[in-house]
Amino acid sequence: MKEYFLPPKIFNELLSYAKKEKLIELENIVNKHDNGTILIEPWEVEILLNVAKLWRLQAILKYPFWDSEHPKFDPVHEDLFMDEQEDKWGKIAMTFPT
Repeated sequence: MKEYFLPPKIFNELLSYAKKEKLIELENIVNKHDNGTILIEPWEVEILLNVAKLWRLQAILKYPFWDSEHPKFDPVHEDLFMDEQEDKWGKIAMTFPT
């Protein structure tokens, strides 16, 4: 087990998502946090990282022209994509080892 910290806001997002999608194990993991601090096993880290990957893929599908190297680059897509990265999956991906 290892201790990590994520802003409580991220855990709230994860819990809301877990309840909405009826992801019981994710809900169990998220409920372990105490004001952003969580002590979890490597397999639980993997579940959290998988959710972050899923959220990133969803953002790519919602804002396909976010990348400045894309021929149809759209700065609005870039801003929206980056907002989601900052507010949701980016913090998870940066907190836990891959």
